[in-house]
Amino acid sequence: RACQMNIAFLSKTEINIRYLTHAMVPHRMTICRSRTELLRAIPEVEVLVVQNQGFARGTVNAECLSAAKKLRLIQHHGVTCDVTDVGAAAKLGIPVATIRGQNSRSVAEHAFYLMLALARKSRQAQRLMHEGRMGELECVELEGKTLCVVGAGTIGKMLAKMAKGFGMTVVGVTKTGAAQDALGAGFDAVHAIRDLHRALAGAEFVVLALPLNEETLNLMDADEFRAMKRGAMLVNVSRGPHVNRDALRQALIGNGIGGYATDVFWEEPADTQDPLLQDERVLITPHMGGKSIEAIQRSVAAIRQNIERLAAGEPLLNIVSA
Repeated sequence: RACQMNIAFLSKTEINIRYLTHAMVPHRMTICRSRTELLRAIPEVEVLVVQNQGFARGTVNAECLSAAKKLRLIQHHGVTCDVTDVGAAAKLGIPVATIRGQNSRSVAEHAFYLMLALARKSRQAQRLMHEGRMGELECVELEGKTLCVVGAGTIGKMLAKMAKGFGMTVVGVTKTGAAQDALGAGFDAVHAIRDLHRALAGAEFVVLALPLNEETLNLMDADEFRAMKRGAMLVNVSRGPHVNRDALRQALIGNGIGGYATDVFWEEPADTQDPLLQDERVLITPHMGGKSIEAIQRSVAAIRQNIERLAAGEPLLNIVSA
């Protein structure tokens, strides 16, 4: 019902490239695996699909957008859009859209996997297997422990339900402390972000599941690590810069925390020589939380739907404001 459009996909992730390229037929697709490639392609692009993984906050900025002569939509391949300067896009009249919740189940399950992996000391266990040794590890159970979920959105609510199934107490932290929806989803209590230290102090496990912005950059800094219970474990499925790297290193050196598991890093892909990768209390996965086949298929379908709406002149879905 519409003519072919020029679509560019900013992505370093081959599985997403494969699925989206197949789904966008017969539109013309240009794959950009770097900002340099995007700058070269963007003058002719009508729709830019952006994947956050592997790109710094604000990669698609005013300089980049000023070269976009035909751009009608920036469509993010996920629920957040920190790679795009939404304010700069708004000044140029370019709408920015996200997709809501299509990968939330996948990310929530991955967060719970990381929490279990820390509790069961999975990296140390693998080493023992390679050394031909039996189980000589002191692990912990989840039942009876308190989980603090920083961010009580869709992912946080899913985590709360999972944790209740394991007999955990679940505390949420939100911007304002508004509790009605969260309490209905399984949270036992909800704190405002200003009371983060109090929430951290009572938890054996902490999961970060919130957007990255100026207010949440370096959210977990030295003071926050000091507020955590000694031996508590931190899981991050949001963005690497939520955690201050130096503060994390000091918390590990001083045994202030028992472990750190993350699906996101400060630079992606991570440097294979990074000292953090050598610490068995640190578990890092390659930003794969939203990569279930089901989540990818749902996300691609949502992207295709919005592009078809654009081509047909229909109202766009999930537009974000500056």
